[in-house]
Amino acid sequence: DSRPLFAAAMAFAAYLAGGWWRSPILPGGDEPHYRVIAQSMLHDGDLRIENNHAAQQYREFFDGTLRPHYLKRGVDGEIYSIHAPGLAAVVAPSFALFGYPGVVVFLALVAATGSALLWRASYQLTGSASAAWFAWAAGALSVPFFFEAFAVFPDGLGATVVLFAALPLFGERPRRSQWIATGAAL
Repeated sequence: DSRPLFAAAMAFAAYLAGGWWRSPILPGGDEPHYRVIAQSMLHDGDLRIENNHAAQQYREFFDGTLRPHYLKRGVDGEIYSIHAPGLAAVVAPSFALFGYPGVVVFLALVAATGSALLWRASYQLTGSASAAWFAWAAGALSVPFFFEAFAVFPDGLGATVVLFAALPLFGERPRRSQWIATGAAL
């Protein structure tokens, strides 16, 4: 069935257009902090971010002064971000190869894949293409999901993993390989 692929293509185009439209004001919020973690992983091979901030390595993607987000120093006296490193680890290869634009494209592609999974799960659950398109639009084009699909936040990636994990619940009896893939994704 090509309809989920069409849904993904439409979402991907919309997310890229949204990312391009919002690019003059991005990065913002916690977004640059995830990228500092990715920089630390790539350049230093660690999660200690104080030296990355001190060297102002974030200047390649953030014009202002960026203070580290942390609660207190670790037992080793180092600063570690309050933001979980999972997203930074996933986007680090895109960041290393293509910089910030590559990360935006990668995250938009992941979120678009999630929208296809939403379409498919809705269709499997209802047997109705109209219901699947409605669910796709309600999820993929909703304000929180749409604007975080192309921003460096964990929401789009997390939603896609959850949709992937839930998909076997809506179809025929899942094969062992589907359960293994689901477990690996989670």
